[in-house]
Amino acid sequence: MSTLSGLISAGGGGGALPQIALTQSQTWVPPQDGNICIHVIGAGGAGDTSNSTHYSGGAGGYCKKNSLAVTTSGSYTVVVGVGGPRNTAGAAPSSGGNSTVAGTGLSSTLTANGGSASGSGQGAGGSASNGDVNNTGGAGIDQGGGGAVGVYGTGNAGTSNRVAGQSDAAADGIGLSGFGHITGGNAGSFLYFGDDDGAMSGPENGGPLSGGGAASSTALYNTVVGGNGGIGAGGGSAKNAASANYAISGAGGDGLVLIQYLPS
Repeated sequence: MSTLSGLISAGGGGGALPQIALTQSQTWVPPQDGNICIHVIGAGGAGDTSNSTHYSGGAGGYCKKNSLAVTTSGSYTVVVGVGGPRNTAGAAPSSGGNSTVAGTGLSSTLTANGGSASGSGQGAGGSASNGDVNNTGGAGIDQGGGGAVGVYGTGNAGTSNRVAGQSDAAADGIGLSGFGHITGGNAGSFLYFGDDDGAMSGPENGGPLSGGGAASSTALYNTVVGGNGGIGAGGGSAKNAASANYAISGAGGDGLVLIQYLPS
């Protein structure tokens, strides 16, 4: 079982109830009997690189099962989507993978689809289905940062002033999540780099659930790097107006399945 070591604690009042972050696909068996809340987050799409128009990636969908009774005899098939990787020199960016949970007591597979890559237009947010909460991820935008995962509604998109999408549950990150709720971090900032001195600018990575920042330059030999999306969020775009060979986009954030034992 893979976890976000050091980031996850039993928030919302503390206690010994487990909170388990699954970052890789696997078969999961409950370590103890009880009631759990399941958060499923699809992976984010990558941003685009260009010397002209450049688009950011969309965030993955968010699916939540409010409460499910589990025992140690149960078993769950967990798939965790992988974010679209960085790309360079105008190469086609990749979309994020879907995250799913199926198993004992679930009548339908909990599904959070991955966000789309930017490509020739802004990346669309991934949809979600079969949970008690099913929210679509935030979209990317032209010359902006990546979309954010939506916890309370459709995720925030990148904005027209080049700011990345901010999590609607922003706090100090996944480590504060607990007892049926989940929190994220801050969006990546936009960077502009004008001096032609051969240096590199960026990245401005997004915090958990928030989009990676965009980067831009007009100077030939400056390499600009878009920010990676946080967990489930879209990657930021990167533009060098002189040559796309000096632009590297942000990767989409990997998905996550977060399982929280609930107080009885």
